[in-house]
Amino acid sequence: MNAPEVGPLFLDAAEEFIRINVRGMGAVGLQLSGTFVGTVSFECLVDGEAAMVALNMLPPNSATAASSATAAGVWVANVAGLETVQIRVSAYTSGTIRAKLIACAASGRY
Repeated sequence: MNAPEVGPLFLDAAEEFIRINVRGMGAVGLQLSGTFVGTVSFECLVDGEAAMVALNMLPPNSATAASSATAAGVWVANVAGLETVQIRVSAYTSGTIRAKLIACAASGRY
């Protein structure tokens, strides 16, 4: 099975988002790059009819989880049991955010 992936795509306005279907997957990775001033929120859901909720993700070099980012970097999260993961520009001032999401069957290190 090929790993589902989305991107790279470019975000440059508040409330823009990228979604990836993670049904049957164990983990998702996210890379944000570019020069921007804003906040990217990490979100998820189980039921496609429900509202998104915050998703804690971890940088590979840290044990401190976050549900949003204000700078470029890499994050991973376990997604077993989830249907969709979304990143959303929850606050935007300037710049362009380059984002890529990739899911895999194996769970993360957490």
